[in-house]
Amino acid sequence: MSQLIREFKSEHVQISDLLLQAREVGVDNQQGQNLILSAKKMLLAHLNKEDKYLYPVLREAAENDDSLKSTLTDYALDMDKISADVMVFFALYENGDNTNENFQQDCNNIIKALSKRITKEEAILYKTYDKIKGV
Repeated sequence: MSQLIREFKSEHVQISDLLLQAREVGVDNQQGQNLILSAKKMLLAHLNKEDKYLYPVLREAAENDDSLKSTLTDYALDMDKISADVMVFFALYENGDNTNENFQQDCNNIIKALSKRITKEEAILYKTYDKIKGV
């Protein structure tokens, strides 16, 4: 496994852990808000890093691989939906203005959506990246 993929997997764990901690602590206190903000910052940095290092390699390989091209299109559409949902979640809860009773359920929904995406990325995209890189 390449160093880049190890870093991505570690970031996945860290992001998930921050959200799980926030769910436990709640959002009606400074610690919960700090956890939400940290998760947001880490997720955005992770996505930027994938955009910079992972996807260009995959897109280049997809120029000669219709199956990979189709997979990348499907993943991009999926990520657009997840990103929109996650950003709405962060907007609702990151600054403490909304201490809504739906926080636990909303947090569970985001954790599930991210977990599903992470599983797919690690099983398909990351393995494809390492294969392309000869790792």
